[in-house]
Amino acid sequence: MVTGELHGVVTPIITPVDDEDRVDETAFRRQIQRLIAAGIHGIFVGGSAGEGPLLTGREWERMVSIARDEVGERAYLLGGAIDTSTRRVLEKVRLLRDLGYGHCVVTPTYYLTLRHPDEFLRLFGECAQHAGGMEVIAYNIPSCTSSAIPIEAVIELVRRGYIRRIKESSGDLDYVMRLLHEGAAAGLRVLQGDERLMAAALRAGAVGIVPGCSNVEPQAFLGAYHAAQAGDEAELDRYAARIAQVRASVALAGAQWLSGIKYAVSRLGIGSGRAVSPLQPLTAEQQAAIDAFLLNSQEMRIEP
Repeated sequence: MVTGELHGVVTPIITPVDDEDRVDETAFRRQIQRLIAAGIHGIFVGGSAGEGPLLTGREWERMVSIARDEVGERAYLLGGAIDTSTRRVLEKVRLLRDLGYGHCVVTPTYYLTLRHPDEFLRLFGECAQHAGGMEVIAYNIPSCTSSAIPIEAVIELVRRGYIRRIKESSGDLDYVMRLLHEGAAAGLRVLQGDERLMAAALRAGAVGIVPGCSNVEPQAFLGAYHAAQAGDEAELDRYAARIAQVRASVALAGAQWLSGIKYAVSRLGIGSGRAVSPLQPLTAEQQAAIDAFLLNSQEMRIEP
């Protein structure tokens, strides 16, 4: 049973699907079980790696319901409330709240890009008002939303009590360092989502990491987090090198990073490896490269 403040390694879990992009419940539960058994601190459902915004409304509800049932109190549970307008986001916030989620993760709304700081304050303020006992976590991922949450808006959100944490996935080191240094006085806590910056962010005071590749090899990320907590610079560097290798061999194997991660998990015995349409699948050559990497890795295979 998890207790205390959210911290550590939070896996943005993939969502195994069938040929009609329906949630594969059996495979989804097996991946949750595998990650919890590995020692992951938390599970983030329905984020970018979980393809939450790509699923139909019905399948999104199935996904978050299955995860709530399977995780129970064994790990922190975060649910993505990601959509194109405040009202659409609030529908998801309320459902997560009613299911008993402890945290909901909200990106800026997208399609019509947010441009004024007040738009961010309005969105996250309304989410906080409807979250009940849930904690709202801001999610900065401009590659998907086309808008970065201004640093000043993040700090104001904390001051107003709308958020306490941000999941930061911009890949902008200067932005991350500003969050960590300028947000500290306001009480902001940072979860680093870009794998390239995780070692630097942990050294600078990030309370956790949210790595997509931990779906494949959770031990590398747990090792990095624990090394940072212990102040073991050499060990952190060693794990950071392994993380870079996993990312290059799996997430960057093809045109679509998620296809590489889902394929690798399928080769460990979980799910079909299919990414939700229209995301580009791997070629046979790219699949073979991941197969070779897994064959030479220390990750224990799971029999289908």
